[in-house]
Amino acid sequence: MGNSRIIPELTLNGLFEMKTAQQSPILTPITAPMVFFPGTLCDERVFMPCWRELNLAQRAYVPLQWAENLEQMLALGEDRLGYFEQPMHLVGFSMGGYVAAHVALKHEHRVASLTLIGSYPGPFTEQECNARQQILRSISKGQYSAMSASRLKQFVHSSCDPDVLETIRQMEADLGPSVLAHQISGLTDRQDLSKKLAEASFPLHILVGEQDQIASPDKLRQMCETSSNSHFKQIAGAGHMVPLEQPGALAEYFVRHFA
Repeated sequence: MGNSRIIPELTLNGLFEMKTAQQSPILTPITAPMVFFPGTLCDERVFMPCWRELNLAQRAYVPLQWAENLEQMLALGEDRLGYFEQPMHLVGFSMGGYVAAHVALKHEHRVASLTLIGSYPGPFTEQECNARQQILRSISKGQYSAMSASRLKQFVHSSCDPDVLETIRQMEADLGPSVLAHQISGLTDRQDLSKKLAEASFPLHILVGEQDQIASPDKLRQMCETSSNSHFKQIAGAGHMVPLEQPGALAEYFVRHFA
């Protein structure tokens, strides 16, 4: 079969199928399991460009879009930990970073590392909470509509590829306002996990796009400085949607640290 291999391919229901894929001639295989947690109104599609760049022996996806509250999100995350026996690298994007942090802190002995991408594991500001409540009110009244073009641009780099914008629009349309309402209501009142993460036994990786307007790069850098077992990386050419905007850079970081 030449330079090909059999890999477990994630299906839309979160399970695995065995499929043949071409092995990357550049990237070293990552043998330890990796578990991926998506962001608000995101599904598998947010990670797929990065997965295509990686040579992963074992991976799992946590379908947070199925959950109606934080408790269910945590249960889904813990369920995916049961897929593997060896310590895992947990990767959480945006909202998924907060959920992954909770799971990692509860199961420290099972975690090889935690990576937060565009995710601050602390409480929202009063302004952010008010904005989230306004969205919930509009959803309850049936007045919520898709993100405007100006709002969408706040999530991406100024030079963002139009295909990235289309993927974001498609995920938002497919998941819909009911999923958004569950995710907002379930995570608006958040604990501050930053101190616990700074004291955790596992390595912490904090990645953020250079033009992220959702998760402040400066705030995340300062958080990283409080831990001796953490790594900070600012991704060039990306806004908030790092996995879609710079999947190659993200894959290279994983290989450098986890392979």
